[in-house]
Amino acid sequence: MNKKLIALAVGSAIGALGASAAFAQSSVTLSGSLNFNYGLFDNGGAGFGKGTNNSVGNAKAKYDGLSNQESQWAMAGEEKLANGMSAFFLCSTSMDITGGTAANMCARNSYIGLKGGFGNVNFGNYDTPAKRMSGLFDPFPISAAMGQGAHMWNETASNTGNATTLGDTSKLTSISDAKTASFSRRQAQLITYSTNTINGFDASVAYSAANDSSSSTYAAQVLKPRMWSAMATYSNGPLQLGIGYENHHNYNPGQGNGGTAGTGVFSGYTGGDDTMLSLGAGYKVSDALRLSAIWNQIKYEKVNGVNDMGVVTYGLYADWNISGPHRVRLGYNVQNSTTGTLTGMSATATSQVGKWTPNAGAGDTGAKKIVLEYVNHLSKRTDVGVTYASLSNDRYSAQTIGTGGSSATNFGETATFMGVLIRHKF
Repeated sequence: MNKKLIALAVGSAIGALGASAAFAQSSVTLSGSLNFNYGLFDNGGAGFGKGTNNSVGNAKAKYDGLSNQESQWAMAGEEKLANGMSAFFLCSTSMDITGGTAANMCARNSYIGLKGGFGNVNFGNYDTPAKRMSGLFDPFPISAAMGQGAHMWNETASNTGNATTLGDTSKLTSISDAKTASFSRRQAQLITYSTNTINGFDASVAYSAANDSSSSTYAAQVLKPRMWSAMATYSNGPLQLGIGYENHHNYNPGQGNGGTAGTGVFSGYTGGDDTMLSLGAGYKVSDALRLSAIWNQIKYEKVNGVNDMGVVTYGLYADWNISGPHRVRLGYNVQNSTTGTLTGMSATATSQVGKWTPNAGAGDTGAKKIVLEYVNHLSKRTDVGVTYASLSNDRYSAQTIGTGGSSATNFGETATFMGVLIRHKF
């Protein structure tokens, strides 16, 4: 059904183009932002080692770190065509003044597409509809110390294709163990259709092309990983609502965390459907204060060929422009304990699905994170401020506070970050 909808939109666009050969000069704009945090990371004490024998983990020290928080520059263009249509493109590229790894051109959200009365369709490397829906209600970034990616969506996957189910190292070089489990994805080879806004309603649906999974097999079965994602939002005055859904078919989120040596899959894996249902709500109490919330239900099917795992996460947020240039943002994020029949724990070892620990629903596998940010808007383009984040792990959870150095956290520890920020947009 979704394939037919996107194909119909593409066909309508091509048909409209054929009706006339009138073209106009295109326009190109350049924009971007530099976002950096500097501060003190504290990943807690020794905490617990892996497993259920209450062994002591390796001691962790405090350290200071400079973090790049999704800095980028973007080039966008549009050309007006006949019959109310336009061709458009976006090329976004990461920037890092800390001396980090250089990014390829157009390695962030980047696409080319057509739009008109039918809506718009684009092709490229792009955030999934479900991720974009959540971004409407979360005022914080996904990554770094102030980000919510790991505990809200089981890590963040950037520029990631369909997950492989075979121990093919050529397909694993850009996909870490956690990426197959992630539901916060900037998906490569993505085809997206979005409607125009109608009476406050917007909708979008996308699916991933099978470029990097066309030869994926496991044992005698041919498994073809594929991702589907959709969202719908409604805005009316101060109220905004959203719903998102995403399906990962044959992704095997347990990849790399156990199973047959050399294959990167759990023994006996025969394919499954991992899903996420997301709900979002926001309300503008006044011109200065907006409250919002996100709720996610994530389920992994047949991780080891038999057992499943589920997690519910939610976040509550406030964005308050106190007066003049002064602004405060507050977030409270909860990853509940895992549920389901899957377990990977023994007395001396703990296997995880992405960043989450399965223990057959016995509990004590969740985490909570508080984030607080004060910002002074020095101008329309430049902000400075102070930030604080605290992530508290349950006994069998080892979530990290974010990037900026060696940020590994022991099981059961509380990690913190205190720092300063500077942001500049152009």
